[in-house]
Amino acid sequence: MSKLVTVVVPNYNCAEYLDKCLEHVVNQTYKNLEIIVCDNASTDNSLEIINRWADKDSRIKVLTTEVNQGGLRCYNRMFFEATGDYIMIQDSDDWCDLQRVEKQAAVLDNNDVGCCMTNSIFYYGHTEPEYPEQPGSGVCTIENEDWAPATIMFKREILKDIPGYHLYWDRVTSYDNYFIMSIIDKFGGYYLDEYLYFVWARANSDHRSIDLSEPNALKKIIAFDIYKFLKKQRIETGTDYLKDNNMDALKEYEQSLLNNNKYMADKIRMFACIQIDNGNLLGGKQLLHEAIKRAPTLIKNYQSYLYLLRAKKKATA
Repeated sequence: MSKLVTVVVPNYNCAEYLDKCLEHVVNQTYKNLEIIVCDNASTDNSLEIINRWADKDSRIKVLTTEVNQGGLRCYNRMFFEATGDYIMIQDSDDWCDLQRVEKQAAVLDNNDVGCCMTNSIFYYGHTEPEYPEQPGSGVCTIENEDWAPATIMFKREILKDIPGYHLYWDRVTSYDNYFIMSIIDKFGGYYLDEYLYFVWARANSDHRSIDLSEPNALKKIIAFDIYKFLKKQRIETGTDYLKDNNMDALKEYEQSLLNNNKYMADKIRMFACIQIDNGNLLGGKQLLHEAIKRAPTLIKNYQSYLYLLRAKKKATA
């Protein structure tokens, strides 16, 4: 008999995407599914949509929170509610190929690895879809890991050693990168070079937007570079500051980035360009003003400002 696969779907205010997401989950060719959807105190009509799907499909289990707990706690709750042999992540604003579960479960059935990832197609509002190239299917290591983390399916038994997402990453990005690195490092991983996951790369997603008034905004900007630093440590030494719980050293490195005005200005500038690309010219302008304030001699800031002016002219033409 096929193994039970738990699909976990975290949701916060993604009502407009939920129907497409859940349609592609419930209609998988692989039928032995447990589907856990956790609504993280949405303020839109997400819960109404989720409950409607649950009424139609008994495999769907609905979890809710009274207040938004952040994505990590939502994910970790679903991981430890799961009863499947394998756990698959599916973000509520994305969707997947109808054979995704079948193909990834087969990889875990037939390989002594802890997780399986796939290739993705990225859909943008302002340009053509992106089809990333990868080196081909096969066993992977942390040295060559570089793909969309949302594509992961992992064996539930790994949670005994790696208990979900580390809360150091709470309300910032790259929590999933670090989780995958930890799995591959201890249990091995497999990369399936097929386009089985489809990312809606919306400008207002957590990974592509920034609100500088939020407490963790600046930490969010540097999160991926922190992850890359920890990954380099892990490759070179077999461990890293976070794995060793050496929080003083990690905080010191984090602060060195935050204190580098040119570095931080360039990070803010890049977020500004994402907003400009997607038509949020006011948001892009506000971020560029902050970037210029931090590093008034950084030429890239003014090049991006010219990009903003051209976009504004095009929008009013």
